[in-house]
Amino acid sequence: MRNIYLIFRRDFLGYVKAWGFWLSLAAVPLFLLIGVGFGMFAASSAPVRYYTVIEPSGIISGAIEGEFQRRAQAAAEEAAEMAKQMNIPLAEAEEQVAEAVGTRKYIEVAPPAETLEDLRPWLTGEQMVAGPAGERPLFAALILSEDASQLEYWSSDVNIDTLQRTAEIAMRDLSRREALTAAGLEEGFLKAADNVAVKVPAFRLTETQAGAGGAEVTIADRAPAIVAVALAYFLWLMVFSIIQYLLMGTIEERSNKIFDTLLTSVKLPELLAGKLLAVFAVTSTMMLSWSLFAGIGSAFAAAQSPQLVELIQPFIAAATDPGLIIPAMVSFMLGYVLYGAIFMALGSLCDTIQEAQTLLSPMMILLMLPMFAIFIAFQDPGSPVIDYASWFPLFTPFLLILRIAQHPPLWEILAQMGIMAVTTALMVWGATKVYRAGAVHGAGIGDLVGMVKSAIGMKPKAAAGSGAP
Repeated sequence: MRNIYLIFRRDFLGYVKAWGFWLSLAAVPLFLLIGVGFGMFAASSAPVRYYTVIEPSGIISGAIEGEFQRRAQAAAEEAAEMAKQMNIPLAEAEEQVAEAVGTRKYIEVAPPAETLEDLRPWLTGEQMVAGPAGERPLFAALILSEDASQLEYWSSDVNIDTLQRTAEIAMRDLSRREALTAAGLEEGFLKAADNVAVKVPAFRLTETQAGAGGAEVTIADRAPAIVAVALAYFLWLMVFSIIQYLLMGTIEERSNKIFDTLLTSVKLPELLAGKLLAVFAVTSTMMLSWSLFAGIGSAFAAAQSPQLVELIQPFIAAATDPGLIIPAMVSFMLGYVLYGAIFMALGSLCDTIQEAQTLLSPMMILLMLPMFAIFIAFQDPGSPVIDYASWFPLFTPFLLILRIAQHPPLWEILAQMGIMAVTTALMVWGATKVYRAGAVHGAGIGDLVGMVKSAIGMKPKAAAGSGAP
């Protein structure tokens, strides 16, 4: 145990003392904050754009303006409700709400010309049009066709379609209102019909002493599945993170002949165990740091909004449920050792970074398959694809975690855990052989096929002209 600890301490301190580790540690929360701030800045700094509507009646122009006002009113109500939930006095938030909602990004101006050809200089920016935000080029023009069947949207910027989509919604609502009026119905007829529509609440079936019963579905019912997906993704992210540490670290020690020195003091299994524990500690440090950052952010948000505490509690209860967390932790540990042994063994066969890069593509493909399964499970946790794929040993660590939330039969859980344990043991045994051949005897990628044949009892063909070792 002492030798394992010494290898663990050596490798762990070697990783955490590197500036790249601290850069990676700070990158996620820093980029998250920068991303949020950049998004807010981009939304608030978007330029004001002028548009014009060319149609004889002014009804279409009024419908588009009405849709912008409806959105502004909905945003104001949502902001007021959020301020109420966060215990912020509305009087203090009214100014910020009014500023955010009142800043219009699309403003209608009088048409400087009546035809598209005459509007071209303003649409291309050759001439400016006056408006509330000063003189600017005309961003877009909406022109009603001669047969009134189309409202043509003309703009020199085809990548921004906010105004076009707003006009489409406004035209749809206008058509509905006109149809209701023609039928002798009020404009609020459809809203009134929606209000009296039959509701379709969701209930979950439960077994009670009196017989079959049920209760309405809440976030607490969905929390276990969400937590299971988060744990599976957490394992995938940790496995994905260890690739560079195990591959690059092993290549460096092989090229510098450090293995020869280490193996004079410790046994090979102790060396492998110490290295796996060191990388596990490094990745765990990163994950725990990010989790701490998320926890502090959640605690701050919960302090501002008591209702958020009620939202978080079901997830905490699901994450501390022994029926979920114990199989998840077993899968987590076995999955880490399984993939860690694979990456370490492959790294021991590489002399250069270029050789290691040839291994990264198949490893990335192998790791992307469980990620696809996680996406499927998030949409349909009970999918047969998840059930069948979970019996494949390389996918079992991820998919067993996903299946736990669906309460599969106990024998399936135990069988898959057994398969995973046997596979991990065999993989560690094989990785030890490969590691010894690569780190001690200098075997390379080209010798991998021969080692596999030897492991399964097949005698590899001797190269022409080669003698016995």
